Amino acid sequence: MTTAAAEAQRTVAVSEALVRSRAVELIAKGGDSRVLVLRAQPRWHGGDLTVDGHHVRVVEGISQLAILDAYAEQADDEYLVVLTDRPRADLNDTVLARAYRQQIEDPDEWASVPGLFGGAREVSRELRHLDWAATALLDHEPAGGWAPSSNLAVTAEHAIGGLLGHLLGLGRAELDGVVLLAELSNGSRAPWSGVDPELQAHLIAWAEQEYGAAAGFALRTTAAPGSLVRPLALGLAIDVLWPRSSTDLTEEQVAARTRLIERYVTGHTVTPLQAREIADATGAAVLRLSRENDPDGRLGVVLDQAEALLRDNLGWAAGAERSAILRPGFTARLRALGVALDAGVGVEEALAAVLHHRESTLAGQDLAPRMAVRLCRWLTTADGQVNGLGGDLQRQMDDGAWVDSALGVLWAGSDDPEVGAAYGRLIDRVRDRRHARDTSAAAHLSDSAVVRSLVGLLEDGPALGVEDILSAVVDPWKSQGGVLLVVLDGMSAAVAVDLASEVGRSGLVEWVPSTTRRRLAAAAALPSLTGVSRTSLFCGEITAGTSATEKAGLSTAFPGAKTFHKGELRASGGAQLSDNVAAAIADSAVPVVGVVINAIDDATHKNDTSNRPWAMSDLVPLRALLNAASIAGRTVVLTSDHGHVVERATEKLPAVIGGDARWRPAAAGTAQDGEVHVSGPRVAVNEGEAVLLWRDDARYGPARSGYHGGASLAELTVPVLVYQRSLASAAPEGWEPAPPQAPSWWNDPVVAAMPAPATLPKPAKKPRRKQAGHDDEAALFDLAPPTPSMAPEAQSLGMVDRILRSDVYADQMRLAGRAASSGLVEAVLRTLVARDGRAHQETVAAAAGIATSGITQGLAIVKRVLNVEGYDILSVDADGETLRLDLGLLQEQFGLSG
Repeated sequence: MTTAAAEAQRTVAVSEALVRSRAVELIAKGGDSRVLVLRAQPRWHGGDLTVDGHHVRVVEGISQLAILDAYAEQADDEYLVVLTDRPRADLNDTVLARAYRQQIEDPDEWASVPGLFGGAREVSRELRHLDWAATALLDHEPAGGWAPSSNLAVTAEHAIGGLLGHLLGLGRAELDGVVLLAELSNGSRAPWSGVDPELQAHLIAWAEQEYGAAAGFALRTTAAPGSLVRPLALGLAIDVLWPRSSTDLTEEQVAARTRLIERYVTGHTVTPLQAREIADATGAAVLRLSRENDPDGRLGVVLDQAEALLRDNLGWAAGAERSAILRPGFTARLRALGVALDAGVGVEEALAAVLHHRESTLAGQDLAPRMAVRLCRWLTTADGQVNGLGGDLQRQMDDGAWVDSALGVLWAGSDDPEVGAAYGRLIDRVRDRRHARDTSAAAHLSDSAVVRSLVGLLEDGPALGVEDILSAVVDPWKSQGGVLLVVLDGMSAAVAVDLASEVGRSGLVEWVPSTTRRRLAAAAALPSLTGVSRTSLFCGEITAGTSATEKAGLSTAFPGAKTFHKGELRASGGAQLSDNVAAAIADSAVPVVGVVINAIDDATHKNDTSNRPWAMSDLVPLRALLNAASIAGRTVVLTSDHGHVVERATEKLPAVIGGDARWRPAAAGTAQDGEVHVSGPRVAVNEGEAVLLWRDDARYGPARSGYHGGASLAELTVPVLVYQRSLASAAPEGWEPAPPQAPSWWNDPVVAAMPAPATLPKPAKKPRRKQAGHDDEAALFDLAPPTPSMAPEAQSLGMVDRILRSDVYADQMRLAGRAASSGLVEAVLRTLVARDGRAHQETVAAAAGIATSGITQGLAIVKRVLNVEGYDILSVDADGETLRLDLGLLQEQFGLSG
């Protein structure tokens, strides 16, 4: 073959992008030369071009004569690009004399690539190895050009990643397998479907190598002709078809794998390793869409498609029930939890599986399962006897309130019949135990001597009468900058539990009596009615009256005090507090500001509150009141006049004239089952005598949303919460910042009795003032402080004792400085060791006596002692709430191993 023939054979067809690119160079650098001769196949169907505002005519130079004719026709303002396959020997000097650089240019597409990326001068070796890339980059250059390169040599990642993003309609997004799975599942396949199949194949292979199996899978399945199944849906199916543990594969599962590969990944295999990579990327993509609130609404379609795919196309409907993302998987896990709740075995593991499912993170879907397990834990705790009604009330405040709060959430727990039935059986067991507590309280209350002894009783003790709140709580705190007394009419202890954590997050610090380190509980007046109990609270004595009586009572107790009720709380437009309320709180001459908020009591008459959690936003203007008190430096006493029971399938009893939904006159008949007869000075109706319902599942007369006036613990117990702003440090004698108040079963599984730190002081019980004629009755109301329990695991405790006696511990205490307390470290150690090294930080703080406001600082001190040489012996989980103690590392670092 001659040289000329060889040159002709090597010519290639050129793209418009290349011609345009070279025309740009000609216009910019050609000077007087307005002709570019390219060695290429003389075929052109693109017509004339406009490049940078200049007219460019492309000529098919099939011969020297054809080229010379084009020269002759060239206008003065026109540029020519000549495509010719004629060898140099066929073209005389006349042709080349007018050509750019007087030569025939080789159509080297790579030479044009650096100019497409601002800042680049060459292409990298890895990019040049992709022999298809230059043409693709030239052919598909976007209107605004490719993203400038930060390197002198354009990299394949930058160039091909940009090309892929452009072809997918994603612009300059950072790509990876997760992004591609998510973006290619948005329902629009047009951009990718319109790409030439050969280029698709090149890009899929490159993406698979660059971004991993998930990226190649997403592109390949989207490109498959006729496939309408979205990549994420296929990825969700793969997740259950190739589980992490493949020891329990079924025949249906294996058959479904084969069908998926044959129908959706034609011509390719999926290895177990690739399958897990795709599945993990799918999970990350779903999580990403969930966090972004799925702005395009694609996730719901994907989930439905994945379920249908497993059920209808792959013939393995059971697969969806194994998914940690698909709804059937959540239902299956909830049902497994229901079985565990019935059996009382494997409950914690079943809850962990539920919480591992995506659905549990959506709109409170985890609340009912969590509450169910908390109630199951509570049922396993011991419920010992209490001494008198005071013990009943305090136990309701410390423990029963949390039970009632959880019960409220669980009442409307699940839309699945199986799960709902399991929850119902648990609720029955819980209510049976709650009824036993109410029975105990009714028995104590039925003793008329006990009722009489409530007058003036327990002024120094943990339980009060509602009439004692002013003298026992408000008066001591009045000297600390004044008091804002907020009475949430009808607030039960369960509602107080809902509100307390939110109030604490608002910047206020809760305070409790030092003797018990628990919130105070007060006894409502009888019957537990607003007109009786609230009036008694404001007047400081058992009496009945109206809002006018309450105003007068508070002013008598604290001269200069001001009280505000419903209408007086309404603010003018644009304000949160009325001017009078705001002025009273800010006025240091006003010792006590009383405010009554009726939202809870009103709701029990009008709205279904059977499963309603209460928040500050429901109790306007509570948040504004707390803010104003904090600014003014006032102590906040948050309390109630009585609690309430919620309508939950109550039994209707005949209405009695002269009574109400939860009480009746004693003259109407002797007390029957579920009723208690009360008499004495604390009964403010019918000359000091009445019959009260103590069952929370019964009522007199028509149904309402809620009721009060009876003798259940939910009605009788009045919560008393005390708060100061976080910077306040002064307090009356006998008060201290509150440790976490949640019972241990609320946050952690129940374990055998844990040891109390030997170095922590036991709560001292103040001597009671002797009252004539009431010595025996007073004992019925005594509430003994918690008794430290002994350690169940002698070996574990022996380990703690050895650590505390070790030289390493002594050295660490010296290094930690004066801030370190051996009692604190010991308490944390013993609590965590008793729980196998894992517990919620509130559980540990409560056991160690750390105030809620000081948990972070207290645990930092303990870490300083235990984390020898920086090792994470004591650490916090990713949830920010769970403490972990590495028991093996603990023993090793403190010289106990071996």
